[in-house]
Amino acid sequence: MILIDAINHIKEAQKIILTTHIAPDGDALGTVTGMYKVFKKMGKEVDAFVDDEIPDMYSFVPNIDKISKPFFKEADVVLIFDCADEERLGRAKELLKSKAATINIDHHISNTLYAKMNYVDTNAAATAEIAYQIVKLLGVDFDEEISTSFYTAILTDTGGFMYESTTSITHQIAGDLINNGAKFKEVGDKVFNSIKFNKAKLLGRALDSLTLYGEGKIAYMEILKRDFEETNTDLTQIENIINYGRNVEGVEVAVLLIEKEDEVKISLRSKEKVDVNKIANIFGGGGHIRASGCSIKGNIDEAKEKILQAIFKEFEG
Repeated sequence: MILIDAINHIKEAQKIILTTHIAPDGDALGTVTGMYKVFKKMGKEVDAFVDDEIPDMYSFVPNIDKISKPFFKEADVVLIFDCADEERLGRAKELLKSKAATINIDHHISNTLYAKMNYVDTNAAATAEIAYQIVKLLGVDFDEEISTSFYTAILTDTGGFMYESTTSITHQIAGDLINNGAKFKEVGDKVFNSIKFNKAKLLGRALDSLTLYGEGKIAYMEILKRDFEETNTDLTQIENIINYGRNVEGVEVAVLLIEKEDEVKISLRSKEKVDVNKIANIFGGGGHIRASGCSIKGNIDEAKEKILQAIFKEFEG
């Protein structure tokens, strides 16, 4: 699908639903809230759904309160942003069965092209870069709220413009968003310079588990169920914790294991050499070359052994 096909469907639609993946991050939430405001300005009837809790760190994002839990509703178009796999939609995947034109807009290399129409640009540093182009093609003027939402999306998904996915186009878009009123200082402060006390305690638990393997090239961390309970935190507060392992000098791959009831959630990051998307794919997950995730059934000790073995093999290969 070419992007103009999505534009034509959007222009003709009166009722639009926006959704994204569970465990929503800054790119997912910034893109959805930005597009929510765009369609409101166009006079569309629009709903935004996410089948998960919204991380408190994104409470500052404009129109974040407009996102609700999914329920079945008729629409002309369902736009799905930043979601590589329909299973990551949670209950919102029921929307794929509707009569609506379902459009999957994403930048993940692992995208399974699950919608009726799919536009995946793996060169985009964030899904919000694609959304930015959509807004331009729609001819809608950027305002402070749209710009702030998109800037949040791009800033978070590029790690503050430090990931290698960042391009000159990324900077050009960010600059245009700032020129259109994006509250870039507030966004930077909220995302990188602000942490609640209980998340700081959770971070301490993760750092206490930090262990190096593979001659210091692999940084391992884990968060147990009791860590969440004893720090009064939940899964919405794990974002960016893995970066502390990745940033250790000499580390190439960082892995964070999150203990859940009957499975272990795994986050993977790499610096320069290892394709962690390939590792995540082994366990049915995916994402990006330098940032991916998956889940493994069983207890945390079993998951640890399996994921470390997979990383060791990737180094050997």
